Amino acid sequence: MLSILGHLIFIFGAPNFLFSNYKQLEDKDPSLLAVLKVETVKKIQLLKKENQDVDPKTNIDAISANLPGIGSQTENGEGKGGGQAFRLPPEGIYYYDAFLDGQVLQRARIEWSVGKEGYRLHVHIPYAFVGPFIFESTGKIDQYGLAPSQYVVRIGEKPPRITRFDRQGEGGKVFFSEKPELSPDILPGTQDRFSLMMQFASLLAGDDSIDQAGTVREVPVAGIDSVDVLKFQSQGEMISDAVPSLGPTALRRYIMLPRKDKDPLSRNDIWFVKDFDWVPGRIRLVTEKGRTFELILVQRDALGLGINGKPVN
Repeated sequence: MLSILGHLIFIFGAPNFLFSNYKQLEDKDPSLLAVLKVETVKKIQLLKKENQDVDPKTNIDAISANLPGIGSQTENGEGKGGGQAFRLPPEGIYYYDAFLDGQVLQRARIEWSVGKEGYRLHVHIPYAFVGPFIFESTGKIDQYGLAPSQYVVRIGEKPPRITRFDRQGEGGKVFFSEKPELSPDILPGTQDRFSLMMQFASLLAGDDSIDQAGTVREVPVAGIDSVDVLKFQSQGEMISDAVPSLGPTALRRYIMLPRKDKDPLSRNDIWFVKDFDWVPGRIRLVTEKGRTFELILVQRDALGLGINGKPVN
């Protein structure tokens, strides 16, 4: 996800005249924990929202055409259908302060919506001169969770970079506009760089007893030119002020484990907020060049309304 942002910022640089004197939150880098266990991709049981009237006979095969889903959670964290409990985050617009090396950029927003046609995740990060960074993931829900069908990256006026998922049953191929000669297989549970966040949030919302400290979760993730199996280690639940606008609150932090073969010095940390239905509260990327890019949650609004209740264009 943010590896793309870090790369672009490194190329274009940052507009210093937009910086403020906002002090970046102090945060000590934790050491990686001993591996408790490794979790691979599993089939899910989509849980219905509270007070939602859903036919209990509906099954996972019908979810992609009739969202949101079905089922109820059991004591062991699995749905009645036997899959891993999975509850989609509430629809809404999430506002984030964006930072580069501790300096404030312009405010970003993430729009998240779900309907009968599937889900849409739209990320908009304003950037002077170059134009906004726009990232969009669209797709459906399948038996492994979020199933992207298209991932688009737009940087200002430049042509979009498109990753397309041609799904056939549980498999299929991934195609890249950046590298049309490549077409890797779609592995079960494959995400794109941004759907990954909402996939994790949905798993935690389904059952927050998963991924205790030390657990490593493996996920195949497609970028703009490749598919890689990424490994994220949970640091467990903690009370932290890593999201300053919320004060001390319950968070679950995941750290991407180093990849020896690719960018061994890069990092990608995500903090999920328990009281916000486990949506990402803070996202941090450290590039292999040592630059740090962050998004920190400021506010969540109902879908269609922005800050101060005004419609978002």
